Amino acid sequence: MLKEGSIVRAVEITERKPKSWIFRLENEGEKSTHLGRIDHDKIIGLKYGQVISVTKGQIMLLKPSPRDFLRSFTLKTQILYADDCAVACSVAGVGNGMNVGEAGTGSGALTTFLAWAIAPDGHVYSFDINEKHLRNAEQNIQMTGLQNNITFQVQDIRESFNVPLLDAFFLDFSTPFEAIDSIAPTLIGGGHFICFVPNWGQVEQTVEKINQNLALELQQVFEITRRDFNVNPKKHIMRPKFRSIVYSGILIHAIKILS
Repeated sequence: MLKEGSIVRAVEITERKPKSWIFRLENEGEKSTHLGRIDHDKIIGLKYGQVISVTKGQIMLLKPSPRDFLRSFTLKTQILYADDCAVACSVAGVGNGMNVGEAGTGSGALTTFLAWAIAPDGHVYSFDINEKHLRNAEQNIQMTGLQNNITFQVQDIRESFNVPLLDAFFLDFSTPFEAIDSIAPTLIGGGHFICFVPNWGQVEQTVEKINQNLALELQQVFEITRRDFNVNPKKHIMRPKFRSIVYSGILIHAIKILS
């Protein structure tokens, strides 16, 4: 049941590319759109999945996912794509109650996926060397309702830092190999170390550094690809879209081992 404070994604019902809006429900609140005003009071008491009419059309009321939130973020940096974030969480088995760390917060894309996965009982420790990036990420996270599960801190994680033992740590910055020795001690036995890099030189240096660290065991190195299709059942046509994300980067995965 939707109530005051619930976060809603309202999606236009149309055969064309639908527009959508994410907002938090407030008593006597309203959202202005090209379809007309959406009155919050008419939504409170309904359920996710219901369809309502507005002045110039209809909208669906949906629960937003991390992928949906990313479309509404203010971007001050390049972000990891939603597919990369989802695969990273899957590889590390991130779930409720886990404590995880990340460095290279950027605009908060991976932060959102991690916080969504570990909620309500886990915690994300997010580090960035740039305070302006952290403040922007904090503002983005406010719309998700996950802010209580995240601690943001200005920190160069190439130096030693203090956190509770972590189930996983994720890196997204240009020289991850420089931070491996400071991150390895923060992981529990069997904990996951994952980083994203776009260039082969970075892969080579990172893998070499992992192999030199006796507390880490390299597991896999792979890329994530995606190809979208245009589908028209009436004309029996299906073909790849001409514009798509062909390459985003390389994911490197290692495990913390205990001697």
